[in-house]
Amino acid sequence: MTGKTRPGGRSARNRAAVFEAAAALLAERGHEAVTMTDIAERAGMAATSLYRRWGDVRALIMEVAVEKLMRERPLPDTGSLRGDLLAWARPIATSLASREGSSFFRAVIATTPPAGADGSLRRVALNRRSEQMALMLERARQRGEKPPDVAELIDYVLAPLYMRALFGRPLSRAVADRLVDRLVARS
Repeated sequence: MTGKTRPGGRSARNRAAVFEAAAALLAERGHEAVTMTDIAERAGMAATSLYRRWGDVRALIMEVAVEKLMRERPLPDTGSLRGDLLAWARPIATSLASREGSSFFRAVIATTPPAGADGSLRRVALNRRSEQMALMLERARQRGEKPPDVAELIDYVLAPLYMRALFGRPLSRAVADRLVDRLVARS
């Protein structure tokens, strides 16, 4: 569940204060030890305001992680599909390989809904990433290249990187390069 945004200065300032507080607490304590009350206190707001906007701490953590990911990983535009994919996949592999750099991945795992839940929090994160990937692939299409679709990009590059992180398998630029080359060869 993502909150509704209202245009205006105060809303943007409050959101920024909440995100800053959440990010600091996550870095200090980890996902398991952060509550809405902690975030509200640090941001100088009432916890009820946070609950009204985000519903629960999992939704807030996911939104903070997605926002951070989108800000820190701008969409590459190297002039070629392979170049864009390499510039996009290499930092993901490097980030997932580092403890401090995998906050998005840890947030996805930490916000996994209980069995039987609909998984909407994870879909929100994947939707933002999918939009980003679709834009990168559309630019390649406009250059006359034949890019894969978003599902293939997830299946051939993103999913293997996240699975390696989940199961402690080696991650590096070379792994990202191999995955990208395997995808490009299919196209």
